[in-house]
Amino acid sequence: MTVHLDGHVIDSEARFHDAFRSASGVEWYGGNLDALFDLLVAVVTGPVDIIWINAARSRAAIGDRFDRILNVIFDAIAYRKTDRITFRLES
Repeated sequence: MTVHLDGHVIDSEARFHDAFRSASGVEWYGGNLDALFDLLVAVVTGPVDIIWINAARSRAAIGDRFDRILNVIFDAIAYRKTDRITFRLES
């Protein structure tokens, strides 16, 4: 699964979750940080590639929740270990 996120579009946490729902094809995805972790570690199979361009723009729009989103992604990466998740931020 590849998730392309663009800071020109991802200007809220809700839009972030909408993008993940669309990329994963999991319509019942809950659209919150707990559901994101579950999706990344237990629902989708690897490899998972997450590419977030114009991330600085998303950070400015989303605020503190941006860092919470990143923490969940990093926790999922640590949890999956050998079942690969790659994550790239581009300003």
